[in-house]
Amino acid sequence: MARGTPERRPATSGPATPASAARGRRRSTRTPDATPLGSLSQAAPVPAGTKGCTSCGSRDLTRVSLRLTDGTEVVFVSCHDCESRGWVDTEGDPVPDEFVHARSGRKS
Repeated sequence: MARGTPERRPATSGPATPASAARGRRRSTRTPDATPLGSLSQAAPVPAGTKGCTSCGSRDLTRVSLRLTDGTEVVFVSCHDCESRGWVDTEGDPVPDEFVHARSGRKS
């Protein structure tokens, strides 16, 4: 072998060893949760009051549903066209930023 050349091992076509056969092919024994985690790419029902931008009327919105530390459910809405942003409650009513900030901090 030439100096500085890495050693090459011959490829094997025989049966896989149990350790290599199991590698990367394990099945999860965990039971899936009843409620799957959300994803920005998954389609989800549109929360009330978030079908269109309140500033420009665009329907090209990003919506993120959150539960604040005090248990309040809110939706953050951001418009792709005019970049307007805001919060709404589960009924679709606007929520002030101060309300969200006051209820999203750590409890002392």
